[in-house]
Parts: sequence; structure tokens; C-alpha cells
Amino acid sequence: MVRYAYCASLAAAFLLAGATVNNAAADPVADFYRGKKITAVVPFGSGGSYGLFTQMAARHMPKHIPGNPVIVPQYMPGAGGNKATSYVYNVAARYGSYIAMVPDGLVISSVLRPNKIKYKPAEFTWIGSMERFPTVLMVRGDSGFRSIADLFKGQLILSSSGRGSQSFLTPALLRWLTGAKIKIVQGYKGVRKMMNAMERGETQGVSVGYSAWLNLKADWLKSGYIFPLVQFGVRKESDLPDTPLAIDLAKTPEAKAVTRFMASSSEIGRSFVVPPKVPGDRIAALRTAFDKMVKDPGFLAEVKKRRLIIDPAPGAQIQKAVNRAAAIDPKIAKLMRTAIFGAK
Repeated sequence: MVRYAYCASLAAAFLLAGATVNNAAADPVADFYRGKKITAVVPFGSGGSYGLFTQMAARHMPKHIPGNPVIVPQYMPGAGGNKATSYVYNVAARYGSYIAMVPDGLVISSVLRPNKIKYKPAEFTWIGSMERFPTVLMVRGDSGFRSIADLFKGQLILSSSGRGSQSFLTPALLRWLTGAKIKIVQGYKGVRKMMNAMERGETQGVSVGYSAWLNLKADWLKSGYIFPLVQFGVRKESDLPDTPLAIDLAKTPEAKAVTRFMASSSEIGRSFVVPPKVPGDRIAALRTAFDKMVKDPGFLAEVKKRRLIIDPAPGAQIQKAVNRAAAIDPKIAKLMRTAIFGAK
């Protein structure tokens, strides 16, 4: 009887130990993602840096995510990137099955157009940034504009995707800071089409992320076909030492505060987010997968092969930068709306 009781207890102990091992080995994140698809929303077309970086993530990030789901880009251009950003915030599933590379100017847009922007940047969870470069206004080398002083010799015509994009916001800021005549032609679907319009002579320049220029049109820059007129960032790029920063054009403390806030986009760069309220364990898994991807030899080999430039940062770092930028003084926000849109 005692022997039987001992054997039964021993068997029960082994069963309990086995169950414990099995439970420890189970991974709810892997169980969720196994055999699943993650939709990666892109706020512009497939040909620009947003599309290019998302395509690369779709190839290299899945192997670092537990369960190894596939990532499929979904292109959703419109309203300078705000169409896609609003979709991800308000419509996309909140289970970790959607990620998005949001426009770097989304914090600025939310402050400038609070009644029209239907998302709160700080409520996204930030997964990581592929690169963080300033926006640079480039003009055709034959445009006649080679300095800030040249802006007062005629009208500068620039391409733009829409009011929510850096291609609109930064030239509008420059127009306010200097009083120069700058016409911004909106409606181009993505950075390549804006650059094509510049090449065709429809416009004389465009203001986009410096990485886009380096990754897509390095030959233009090297040959002198384009000329860097102004850079919008917190510090000068090392290879643009003679190109003025927009903040250096600000003449008052208030103008400097506006310009400094507008430069916050350079801290965000090409960042991935997930919608609000995604489960914490899936957020942690996606952040870890991103951090592993940007160090992965296969990913880095593709970066080198494509002659791209990256400057990655972890999601927690970008989250802090976004939260800091979103906490703007209401008086400065009001002044910004006047500066960019002429709203009182």
C-alpha cells in the first residue's frame, strides 16, 4: 500500500514536472505569429525610402520574430502620409498584426492641424527607426538659387506630396522665416514623383529627408545637378558644412522655438510603429526583432549592396523623442500654425 502510494506520488511528480517544462517551453508570442501575416503599412508609394526600407524589413525581420510570420507591405499614399497614419491609429487591428512606417513629420502635423489630424503620435508604440537624417531642401543647380539671398531674386517653385509631409512643412517654414516667395505645388504621389517633376522642370526643387537624396539621387548631388540650399535639423550634416540650418535663420526666440520643434522630425526618421494597445509581449518581441534585424549580416549586406545609408535607433529611444516633442508649449503651437498655414 505504501509502495503503491509512493509510486503514485512519484508518477504525479513526473507528470507535474513535464507539464511545467512544457509550459515553460510554450511561447504565446510564437503561437500567435506562427503562420500569420503582418501587414506593414507604407504612407507613400513603393519607390521612395519609406517603401524601400519597409520592403527590406519584410525580407529580414520575420526570421527574428517568434513564430516567423510573413510581412507584406501595403502602400497607402495620400495627404502627405496622414491617410495611412490615421488608418493605422483608428482602423488597423490592435493585436500586433499591423505595423507601419509613419511619416517623420507626424508630430508636427498633429500640432499644426489638431482639428483635422485623427491620431495622437505619443499613443503609438514605436518599434525602431531605420535612419534619422535631417530634411534638406535641394534645388536644381541651374535654378539660379544658390543661397538664402538668392531667394529674394525670384519665386522658387517646389514639389510636395501634401500638407502633412516635410515637402510642404519645411518650405512653408522657410517662407515664414525669410519672407521669400516660395510656391509649393502639392499632390505628387511620393518622393520619386516629386523628384521627377523637378527633373522635368515642372518645379525647381523639393525638400525631403537627406537619406532619400543619398539613397536615390547621390549621382545628382555628386555631379552638381542639385544644390543643397537649407537643412532642417538639430545639427549640420558632416558632409553639408556650408549649407545653413533653418534655425540659424530665425531672428527671435519664438522663431527659434518653432524651428527647433520643426527639426524634431530628424529624431524620428524612418520609424516603425504599431497601433495603440497592442499586447506588451508582442511589442517586446517586435522591438527585439527590429534591433536584431539592423545588426543582422544579411540585412547589412543588402544595405551595402543597395548603397544605402542607415542610422538605426531602438524603439524606446524614439518613443522618448516623440513624447518630448508632443509636449509642446501651446503658445509655440499657435505661433507655428500662423507660420505654416497663416492661421491665427
